[in-house]
Amino acid sequence: PQAEAGVIGDPYRFGIVLLLLLATFIFLASGPTGDWVPLVAVVLQGATLLAAFTASGVGRRLWRLALVVVFAALVSSSAAVFFGGKWISGSLFLLNLFLVGAAPVVIINSLVRRRVIDLRTVLGAVCVYVLIGMMWSFAFTAIGTFDSRAFFAQQSNATVADYLYFSFVTMTTTGYGDLTAAHGLGRALAVLEALIGQLYLVTVIALLVSNLSRRGRATQPEV
Repeated sequence: PQAEAGVIGDPYRFGIVLLLLLATFIFLASGPTGDWVPLVAVVLQGATLLAAFTASGVGRRLWRLALVVVFAALVSSSAAVFFGGKWISGSLFLLNLFLVGAAPVVIINSLVRRRVIDLRTVLGAVCVYVLIGMMWSFAFTAIGTFDSRAFFAQQSNATVADYLYFSFVTMTTTGYGDLTAAHGLGRALAVLEALIGQLYLVTVIALLVSNLSRRGRATQPEV
C-alpha cells in the first residue's frame, strides 16, 4: 500500500523493526556487563520504537512525541552512566520496559486498522511477539536489580543475558529448568508471561498464518 497522508515514511514495513529487534537480542544475549549496558539498550529500544511508529503509520504529531520521549530517555540514560548504582541501573531497565511496551500497542493498532492479512501483517505480529519477550526480560531485570535477594534460585549474580534467556524460555514454555524464579513475584510474573505467550501464539499468529495460506490458495488459478 502507498504511504498514507500525514504519516512518516511508508507504513507497514515491519522488516526493519524485526532487524532492530534481532540486533537488540544479539547484543543483550552476548552477556555484556557494566553501567553502560542500559544506555546501549535504551539506544536500541529507542530506535526500535521510532521504527515501529513509522511502520505503524502513526501521525506526525504522535511520531514527534515519540521522538521527544526517546531523546529525553537518551539524555537521562547518558547522565545516569556517570552516577551508576543499582537504583540508577534498575530505573534505566524500567525505562527500557516502557519504551518496549509502547511499540506493541501501536503495531497492533495499525494491524487492526489495516484489515489486510499478508506477509507484512505476519511480520508485524512476529515483531509484537518478540517485543513481548523483551518487555518481560526488562521487567525481570529491573526486579532483580532492585531486590536485595537473588532473582534466580540457581545463581546470585544474573546477567542481562540470563534474564533475556529466562524470558524467552518461559514465554515459549520450553522450561529447561536451569534458571527458575526464586521468589513469589518472579514466579507469578513468569506464569503470566507463559500464559500470554501461548495465548498469543495459538490465537493471533495461528489465525494470521492460516488466513494468509487460505488467501494464497484462493488466488491460485484453477487448472
